Amino acid sequence: MLKQWIKTFVVTASLLAATGAHAFTEGKDYKPLAQPQPIAVAGKQEVIEFFWYGCPHCFAIEPSVEAWEAKLPANVNFRRVHVMWDGRNDMEGHAKIFLALEAMGLTKKHQMAVFKAIQQDRIELRKEDVLFDWVKKQGIDVNKFKANYNGFSTKNQLNKLSELTKTYAVDGVPMFIVNGKWVTSPSMVGREDDTITKVINELLAKNKAPTAAKAKK
Repeated sequence: MLKQWIKTFVVTASLLAATGAHAFTEGKDYKPLAQPQPIAVAGKQEVIEFFWYGCPHCFAIEPSVEAWEAKLPANVNFRRVHVMWDGRNDMEGHAKIFLALEAMGLTKKHQMAVFKAIQQDRIELRKEDVLFDWVKKQGIDVNKFKANYNGFSTKNQLNKLSELTKTYAVDGVPMFIVNGKWVTSPSMVGREDDTITKVINELLAKNKAPTAAKAKK
């Protein structure tokens, strides 16, 4: 009987490894969002990534996130949100970069470049003269970038980032919210690789047709 049990266990383990199957655990690898939130686009599933350009952990998983994003089906809406914690003035400059790129539709294209400049090349992009010179070198229209970076609505947009940070009770980054119901993060799964995207995919599979509600922007 013992030999048969061992054989069955080995075969099952081999199949799981071969198929890439995972069994992630609620309370360990993910948890319910304390206050469920509405999704932004009716009829679509949603994943929100809260991040900070100054966060080395966000930088570490960015390649996995970008590879995952490139394969997303049309019914999944992926949103990036730059975190804004009260009392953290060191985040505002980075958040304004995100807002400017977002307004220009360039976030996805330049997300990794911003991370590398800050985390790898140690360029202080919170200094405007340094930032605008770097932006020009990236082939981005500097005048349009400046207009969005210092735009009239920038303060309101920063306030919205702060509100979202509070609404989703973000206490660390990177953090992912799936369908306004689930929270997961690399710190929860204990790895900074594509494991986090596998957890997200499993959570998406739990709720393939979420009920949409009016979005909080």
